Amino acid sequence: MRVLIVEDEPIIAMEIEAIVLQIRPSAEIVTAMSVREALLAVERELDLAFLDIDVTDGKTYELAITLQTRKVPFTFVTGAGMADAPPCLKGSALVAKPFSPLEILRSIETAEADRHEA
Repeated sequence: MRVLIVEDEPIIAMEIEAIVLQIRPSAEIVTAMSVREALLAVERELDLAFLDIDVTDGKTYELAITLQTRKVPFTFVTGAGMADAPPCLKGSALVAKPFSPLEILRSIETAEADRHEA
């Protein structure tokens, strides 16, 4: 399993990574602090992504649309609202900051279940 975490706060990225590795110890975690870094990371196959909306070089909406097109499950993990999100992203999975580990775990389980149904 290859998981992308796009987060510009290193502590939060490490926390999400630790939660993922709790249930998927063999997961390959790729972290990016910017949209630019994340777009490079999605050139390789991904199984799941966690996206902060506001990162160092802008919003991750373009990245989310790319993931959506490729049918890669993703969850926004953000303190920002979805008010300015493009219409095609309005129903996307969202975990609000501050989050509990259980919310991230549920997000992983839901993404895996959805991926198996597809």
